[in-house]
Order: sequence, then C-alpha cells, then structure tokens
Amino acid sequence: MLRVLATGLLALVSFGILGPASAQKSAFTADGERVYLYSNGTWSTDGDKSFTDLLELELQQQRQSASSEDRCTLIFGLRNGFAVDLKEVVVEFQFLDADERFIQSRRVGFKNPRSGKVRFSEVQLRLPEGCDGYEQFDVVDVPSCETSDGTKIESCFNSLAIVQG
Repeated sequence: MLRVLATGLLALVSFGILGPASAQKSAFTADGERVYLYSNGTWSTDGDKSFTDLLELELQQQRQSASSEDRCTLIFGLRNGFAVDLKEVVVEFQFLDADERFIQSRRVGFKNPRSGKVRFSEVQLRLPEGCDGYEQFDVVDVPSCETSDGTKIESCFNSLAIVQG
C-alpha cells in the first residue's frame, strides 16, 4: 500500500519492470537521419534517451466545487517513465480521514500514457466537508496496466512512485 498525506510530502522509489533502455545500434533513414535501436526494441532519433522505469503519480490539483459544498475534484498526473507506450493504467485509491479510517475508494484511469509523457485524469469525491473531508489517500492497487498492444504488465504497482510537492 502506498500512502500519501494530503498535506505531507512523500516520494517513493520502486524497482523498474522493463529494465533500462540503452541504445545499442544505429541506422539511417531514407532521408539520412540517424535513428537508434534500443534494447527494448524501439527506435528513436534521440540517441541519449533514458527512462526511469517508474510510473510517477502526482496530485496536481485539488479544487473545492463552488456550486456544491460536498464536492471535491482531484486532478492526478501520471508520468510514464517506461520505455514503451501504454494503452491504459488504472489506479485504485482509498481515501482516509485524520484517524486513518476508510472513507471511500475510487478508481482513476489514465488512457494512452505515452513513454516519457504525462497524462492527467480527475476524480470527484462527495464528502460532507468537501476537500477538507479527507486527510490522506492510499494507492491500494493498479488493476489494469497494459502496453499499447494489449500486453498486461503485472508489476505496475511495484513500479508506481508517488510524488507530492
């Protein structure tokens, strides 16, 4: 379980799943541009491409609804540090109060997180005190994590790093 206090700071470092991608061979396109073949089978014009092998999750924004006192919107960003594009990543959160008691859980889906890019997704909570109604959240599961060709990645949960600043 990965836990983040709503007002605290936490950064977790996990183990990579795909291994580092390093350029091993190069070739030229018909236009004369040099491309590099990486150990994961991808080609790139960037000869110094590096990957963290982490899915970095960050709470980007928390907004209290102006029209409803009990509605809170959280916007999460997920940076794909893998060397491959992903089709979908679903993260399951549990929200807790100040006494670490369960309030509710939500799933947040990130569609098509491309390698090295950030995708955003939001979740809305209905709590009696709005955004002040929860103190922290836990990431309890990553039930779906697939490459762009549909291959399931089993260790996405272990590769998830939560960064809150």
